[in-house]
Parts: sequence; C-alpha cells; structure tokens
Amino acid sequence: MTDDIEIIHSPLAQTYSAGGHTLRIEIYRSADSLWILEVVDEGGTSTVWDDPFKTDRAALEAAFLAIETEGAHSFLTDAGKPRQEVPANGNELFEPLTEEELDELEHFLLYELDTEEGMTLDILDGFLHAIVIGPVFIHPHEWLPKVWGTEDDETPPMPSVEVFNRVLQLIMRHYNGIVSGFSMQPPEFLPLWATHTFEEQEFDDAEGWAYGFCEGVKLSQPAWQALLDDSEGERWYRPIGLLGGDDYSADQMELTTTPAQRHVLAAAIGNNLPYIHAFWLPMREAVNERQRAQRMSNKVGRNEPCPCGSGKKFKKCCGAPSQLH
Repeated sequence: MTDDIEIIHSPLAQTYSAGGHTLRIEIYRSADSLWILEVVDEGGTSTVWDDPFKTDRAALEAAFLAIETEGAHSFLTDAGKPRQEVPANGNELFEPLTEEELDELEHFLLYELDTEEGMTLDILDGFLHAIVIGPVFIHPHEWLPKVWGTEDDETPPMPSVEVFNRVLQLIMRHYNGIVSGFSMQPPEFLPLWATHTFEEQEFDDAEGWAYGFCEGVKLSQPAWQALLDDSEGERWYRPIGLLGGDDYSADQMELTTTPAQRHVLAAAIGNNLPYIHAFWLPMREAVNERQRAQRMSNKVGRNEPCPCGSGKKFKKCCGAPSQLH
C-alpha cells in the first residue's frame, strides 16, 4: 500500500475575478517536488500546466500572464460546447492603468521597493515596451527579477501577500495596456518618460525610458540582431541607443548633452516605435499562434478520462489538487 503524499499548498493560491468570471488559482507541491499550477473555472474544468515551477511566485506570475493576456474566458468550457467568446474590449485587464494607479505603482517602485537595482516607472515603461514589441515572447519569471533588481527567481521582501498581488497586477496590467495599444490600427501608445524645465522651457527627457528599453533588448539580444543589422532598423533604434545604451557610438556624448538634444531624440523614439513594432510583427504572430495552440492542447475537462491512463475521471485523479502522480 502506497503512503499518501503530503501536499503543500501555497499561500499565494487565490480566487481571481476578471472579465466577469471567477477562476481559482491553485498552487501546490509535494515535499520533494516543484510547484504545480492549476486554474479551475466556474464549472470545475481544470487546466494544469505541464511544467512545474521553481517557486510559487513564478507559478502565480504564469497564471496572471495567461489570464490577463488570453482573457479569463479562455479557461471556460460549457459541457463540451465551443469555448465562450468575450469581446476583447470587454476585458478590463487590457485597459491602461489610470493616473491614480500609475501614481500608486510609481510610489511603490520609488519608496517601497527596497533594492538598489530596482526600476523606476520610466525605466519600467521602456523595459516593457521592448519586451512587448520585440521579436520573441519573454516570460514574466524571466523579466520580473530585473524589475525588482533581484537575482533570478527572486522577489524582494514584501509587506504582505496582498501587497505582492497588488503590485504584480499593476505591472501586468501595464504590460497588457502596452500590448493592447500596439494591437490597435494604427497603434496607440504613450511612453512614460520624464520632462524637465530648463530656462523656462519644458523638454522631454527619455534617457531613463531608453535605458529600460535597452535592458529589455538585452534579454534577447541575439534575436534583436536582425533589426540592428538592417539599415532602416538601425536608424529606428539609434535614438534609443544614443540615450540609453552604454558606449553606443563615438558621437553619443556630443549628441545627448543638452536638454534640446535629448528632446529631439525623445520625439524620434516616439516616431520610430511603430516601425520597430511592425518589423517584428510577423515573427511575434507566428510564435503567439504556436503557443496558443500548445496551451489549448493541454486543457483537460474534469469529467474526461485522466490522461495518465488510470481509467478514472480527471477530477478524481490527476485533476484533484490532493493527488500527485
């Protein structure tokens, strides 16, 4: 007789409401295993991620990403009928952050994120723009430590689970807002960079934003090389590199010294972002379709036979949070 396996449930497990629907995020493991992520919809249908996670926070980030990029409706089933479709404009998770929410996020990054390398709001915004419009998908567990200024798979100390959830939701909603803006025709975007007053004139200063963008590019530098090797692509990227890159060019210093020069470069960045986005669009669409198809193939109804071959219903076998096989 096999001893029962003790299951450890993460305190990050939670009920998550979005788009008019409620999902249950379950995160659990045995004493000697990695964390398992499961999302259960209102009808009891379970979606279990194939790959386990090193930390429960990484699992929660993956759940937020899937729910907020695909929509809560993508996890719903109705007695074998086609999945319910909800208009994209009905999903508030893709709405840009309000001014109050941006202020809340900025305050956290400035005053509550207790790490030396943590990002400010303008750096974060540039960083996320590079991730959103770049050539490849980068999972949040890869880029969030860069936001916190911590080592891989680490997050800084938080006052509570509630604070962690709130900040993570704000960051993911800001990410989604950028995604949503670039999906418009024509693209709609509003980079968040600084403005400074000099000799009674106001100038845009995108130095921090451009630094964040360059940090985002570094996450997948080899994939970006095609744009940097293209003559037009290099021209589009040049204002970003001049303001945010390290030793980008020999004339970098003389072109970025005055507020007026930085203002002109910021304007050029705003003009060039749609071209960078369009350059990578075919590759991103192909990758997204493949990932969407893979995720759909992993969905198993709780009343369907368990794929482990036990002969039991999925909800009574691997689909039960209390069982691991």
